Amino acid sequence: MSRIWRALIALLSILFSANASTVDYASVAPGVSYAHVVNPTVPWSMHITKFDYSRHDLHLITTHAKGTVFGLATVKDQVAAIPKSAGRPIAAVNGDFFLIEKKPYQGDPRGLQILDGELVSGPSRDIVFWVDALGEPHMDTVTPKFKLKLPHGKPIDFGLNETRLDNAVTLLTPTLGRSTRTSNGLEVVLRPEGSGPWLPVRAGDKYPARITEINTNGNTTLHPGELVVSIGPKLIPRLPALSNGEHVDVSLSLSPPLKGIQTAIGGRPALVRNGKNLHRQPSVKTDHMNQRNPRTAIGWNNHEFFMVVVDGRKPGLSVGMTLPELASLMIDLGCKDAMNLDGGGSTTMWLKGKVVNHPSEKAERRVANCLVLVANP
Repeated sequence: MSRIWRALIALLSILFSANASTVDYASVAPGVSYAHVVNPTVPWSMHITKFDYSRHDLHLITTHAKGTVFGLATVKDQVAAIPKSAGRPIAAVNGDFFLIEKKPYQGDPRGLQILDGELVSGPSRDIVFWVDALGEPHMDTVTPKFKLKLPHGKPIDFGLNETRLDNAVTLLTPTLGRSTRTSNGLEVVLRPEGSGPWLPVRAGDKYPARITEINTNGNTTLHPGELVVSIGPKLIPRLPALSNGEHVDVSLSLSPPLKGIQTAIGGRPALVRNGKNLHRQPSVKTDHMNQRNPRTAIGWNNHEFFMVVVDGRKPGLSVGMTLPELASLMIDLGCKDAMNLDGGGSTTMWLKGKVVNHPSEKAERRVANCLVLVANP
């Protein structure tokens, strides 16, 4: 059988296995439905949770393993750690790609994350999903406009809660962990000046501060109520000398601004925009798009969200999907827009107390963050 015929059969399999009009959903909570769709021909095993986002009692939130940027935890454990004040968890999927290697910042999300209004991680070049104040979903690239104004110097760019390079500046917050885990450079401890906004840091805000400590040994302790500016050793000679008591301005502007946003998470790539499959043609530059792997995605139309996982690397159960196939699935389910999240061994769906899919590794993988549907407490 030719490759063209195999591709055509695979596409037809999607169209006839998960069409929005044929999926048999079961209600799992008011406004929330779940379906497990199986296509034994390919084979595929697909898990879909959809919910009505016009309901004011349903909300999407993000979590982060152990409540800090450092570290990893399973989706199940992250859901269990959600405070009651945040709501009653109904469904969850794994979130953004992350630093998985055992390095000092293991667990750092690759892209932007906003958790309960706090800017936990700055954006990369990848796509971002967020929910606005009216509960409406958005998907776009977000550009950091972070600026640090030191005494007697020009504003300089910086990263947020991420590995600090030798020629760069990073702002580190207590959400990072107990300490900065750096080994060189210059670290400046900041406390608030005046009555303006302070911690937790939020997108679009400016923070007037004063230097209270200067550390040349690295690994500065991150105390509650303090920020630390970590300056790489190659950059230090190009900056003015700093002293305790001097004024510093920190700006966390983004484009688009995302000011007031409570929930956002990164991923890659966008799958569907305005009902169109963005990945219909194979790309030589991104061969991984055309490999079948476990997949996780979030999608939506004018009134519903869809949280979707596709099992993979499970012979006889499910081989996984390519990104073009996943985009087609999201369209067939009724999505107008959709975004890919981390996949592979991370792919997990938790529903009302248990993991309902079959993670591809022997056990549920520990991940950096999650996207969780909660009902009002």
